[in-house]
Formats: sequence, C-alpha cells, structure tokens
Amino acid sequence: MIRQKVEIRFEKSEAVRFISHHDLMRAFQRAVRRAALPVRLTEGFNPRPRIVFPAALEVGVASLDEVAELELNECIPLSHLKERLARTLPPGFTLISLKDLPLSRRVRQPETIRYRLHLAEAGMPLDPKAAEALKALPAIPFTRTRRGKDGRPRQIQADLKAYLRDAEAGAGGDLEVEVAAGPQGTARPLEFLSVLTQQPLETLKAVRVTKLKMTLKETEAPTATEPMPETEPLPNPET
Repeated sequence: MIRQKVEIRFEKSEAVRFISHHDLMRAFQRAVRRAALPVRLTEGFNPRPRIVFPAALEVGVASLDEVAELELNECIPLSHLKERLARTLPPGFTLISLKDLPLSRRVRQPETIRYRLHLAEAGMPLDPKAAEALKALPAIPFTRTRRGKDGRPRQIQADLKAYLRDAEAGAGGDLEVEVAAGPQGTARPLEFLSVLTQQPLETLKAVRVTKLKMTLKETEAPTATEPMPETEPLPNPET
C-alpha cells in the first residue's frame, strides 16, 4: 500500500540542460536507491523505483521548476527525506521543496508553463510592444513539421493563440511566454518567437530557453507508469 506520496520540486540547471528526459529519470532512480528510500517499485520482470514526472522537459531547456512524485511504502519526515535525497542527487540538480500529497492515484498534469527566452544574450532584444502585439492577435497561425508513420515529413497548420496565456517583455529585452498545457496539446516558446521574427525554428535553436514555472491540475485518469516522450514537452493534438 502507498503510505506516503510526495511532490518534489527541483531545478535542472544550465549545466545539465542537454541531458534527455530518460537520463533525468535514471539519475533520480539511482539517487533514490543510494538514499535507501522505501519507494514503491514498478511491476514486471525489471522493477524500478516508481517515480512519476508529470511532464518531460525538452532537451536543451533548463528549468527552475520541475516536478517529480514519489510513492513510498513507509512514512518519512519531509526534512529527513530532503536531506537524504539531496546528498545523492548528481550535480546540476537542486531540490527546492517537498510536500505531502493525498494518497490518490490520480494523475496530475501540467496546466500552464511559463518560459523565458534569453533574447538579449542572443543579440536580438525584443521591442516591449511586440509582446503586447502578440497577445492582441486574433489568431497566431503556425506551420509545424511532423514525421508521419512512413517517416516522411508532413506539414500541419496550428493556431498558437489557443495555447497563449500571457506574453511580456522581460528584463533587458528578453521574452516571457506562458502557455496552456495538457492532453489537448501545447506550444513551444520558440514557435512564438518564430512568429514574431518571421524566422524558421532551425535558425532560432541557439536562443537559450529557461522554464520558469509550472502549474499542475489533477485528472480522473489512473496514474501513468511511463514517462512522456523525451523530445516533446507535451503531446500536440495533431500527432
């Protein structure tokens, strides 16, 4: 039985922003084992510590607000749990906070995610009026390229306006965008920058992106045991 369920908020620093989501999962699994935590195990021939990540972070993006959830067979004071886990996590990951969750097996999924695009350091500072103009657009058409089951690329038309919750000019000409996220899909921050600059995504990949904050909401679905794909922050409705 689940005796304790814990939300772990942590940072993924710039030093490790290029590791994949699967590598992140393995790092937490090893840390949990080294800390000798009484974590529940997955079923099957190769049981592993049951650690649920509500969303996968895109490779190359640092984060100030990532979330993992642990299900434990024993109750441990949060202060002791944090101390033990902090000693075993590899460099580049910093624990922010831990809190107890209800023992419900419901899924918690992202509701909104806020990003900062570091435009000033990329030599392309944003006009403060551009963010307001972006929010005022009635629609934000964008052409996405996806590979079909046959491996061939195909173009899909999307309206990014459905995902945009906020946009504002940050310090020094950076751009902050907040997007809706969930089973219905989401949008990548660089897609909005592509619209603003009229440049293709390929030319904007050098722009550094930091995830600032993520809010979660609970759903009725049973808890998933598999992670989200490592190359997509969330599934898009077209895929």
